[in-house]
Amino acid sequence: MNLMSASVAVADSATGTDRLAIVLIPADSAGIERAPFWQTTALAGAESDQVTLTEVFVPEALIFYPQDSESMDPIQARGFVWFELLISASYLGAATNLAERVITRGRGSDEDRAGLAIELETVAAALEQAASAAATADDNDALLARALYARFAAERAIERTAMSAAATLGGMSFIESPEIAYLLGATRALAFHPPARAAAASPIACYLVGGPLTL
Repeated sequence: MNLMSASVAVADSATGTDRLAIVLIPADSAGIERAPFWQTTALAGAESDQVTLTEVFVPEALIFYPQDSESMDPIQARGFVWFELLISASYLGAATNLAERVITRGRGSDEDRAGLAIELETVAAALEQAASAAATADDNDALLARALYARFAAERAIERTAMSAAATLGGMSFIESPEIAYLLGATRALAFHPPARAAAASPIACYLVGGPLTL
């Protein structure tokens, strides 16, 4: 990557309090150190290392302040939208890999195979629609809400289809192929990405009755 983003507290001399800011940090800046952190074998390719910043200089032009405290800054909201859509699509691909094995091997009943495809294709359509809307949407709260709906729907659908596909493939497939266990473990990781369903519930409920959507 060329840039990192972070939420930081910036001292406001006028009020004597800290102010939320979003900063972009060039990845080759002096003072950045990286160390291994992610110990799980699943998703090792994600390179989720520990990144330590020590007195890293950030130019004023790369510091962005939210417009107000009532709603998310457009830059922050758009970042959340693309993050939710991209991670959901990635994990959907892993679940689809399991379902494809069921379909191509003719395992289970016609209803089993069709059911897997219906759930996965429905979620894919929701993610694609939200991604298409992002290009022209003016209402960032509405766009973020749509992305969150699709993400949490994907989370539940992926959990159901991955478990169902693995069960339909059968115990011998699980024993013979380490990929089945890997995919089962990898698909569950979507639930660990922010925001968690429990943390997002109140902001979404507030938005549904006309309030701002702030995560």
